Amino acid sequence: MTVALVTGGAGGIGAAVCARLAALGHTVVVADLDLEAAERVAKEVGGTAVRTDVSDPADNHAMVAHAVAAHGGLDVLVLGAGIQSDVPPDPGLDVARYRRALGVNLDGVVFGVDAATPALRDSGGQVVVNASLAALGPELANPVYALTKAAAVAYVRAMSTPLARAGVRINAICPGFTDTPFLGITARLMRKQKFPLLSPDEVALAVETVVTGDGTGEAWALVAGRPAAPYRFPDVPTTMLPDGTEVVLKPFLSAKQ
Repeated sequence: MTVALVTGGAGGIGAAVCARLAALGHTVVVADLDLEAAERVAKEVGGTAVRTDVSDPADNHAMVAHAVAAHGGLDVLVLGAGIQSDVPPDPGLDVARYRRALGVNLDGVVFGVDAATPALRDSGGQVVVNASLAALGPELANPVYALTKAAAVAYVRAMSTPLARAGVRINAICPGFTDTPFLGITARLMRKQKFPLLSPDEVALAVETVVTGDGTGEAWALVAGRPAAPYRFPDVPTTMLPDGTEVVLKPFLSAKQ
C-alpha cells in the first residue's frame, strides 16, 4: 500500500489531486485547515483527513505523524495549500497580509518538506509542490503572490540534490490560470474575454505525470491547450577570472548530508 498526503486537499485543485492519486491506488490523507471539507473529500476517496495549518511547523509534523500512524508510512507528499496574497503592487504594504501569504505559500512548503523528509527517506518517496506560472514570469498585478511561488520553485530546485542523497525526489508544477474559486472575480473576467482556463483535473493530471515519472528538481509549466512540460531555465553566467578563465563553484552540502 502506498500513502499520499495532500495539503490544501479539501477543494479545488487539491480535491482533484486527491481523487487522481486515489485512482492510482494510493491511500490518501487529506490535510486542510477546513477539517469538515477535508473529511468530505477523504470519504469520497477512501482516505482519512487531518486538520492542518501549514504555516505552523507543529501541524506539519502532526499531519505526517497521522499518515504514518494511520497508514504505516508516507510515499507521496503534495504540497498544494495556497492563498492569494491580496496585496496590490501599490505603496502602503499590508504587512499582516504579506506575512500570511508567506506563511501559507512558502512556509507551508519549507515546513512540509522538513516534516516529511524522514518518512519519505524510509519509503524512497517524493514531494510535489504546487507552485504557479507566476513563479516563472512577472506577475505585475500580484507581486507578493509571485514572490512566494518563485521562492517555492527556487527551494525545490535547491533541495533536489540533498534530498536525492536521501533517496527522495522533489518537483514543482506551475499551472497557469485554473478555474477554481481561488481566482475569484478574475475567472468571470477571463470567461468574458473567452480566455481558456485550466480545469482542476488537468492540473491533477500534471501531478500524476510528475508522480509517475523519475525526474527531480524540475518545475513543470502547465497552461491551457498545452501538455505539462519541464520548464527550461537558462544557464546562469559563469564567473570569469581576469585572464578570461571561467570558474564554476562546485556544489557543497552540509556535513549531515
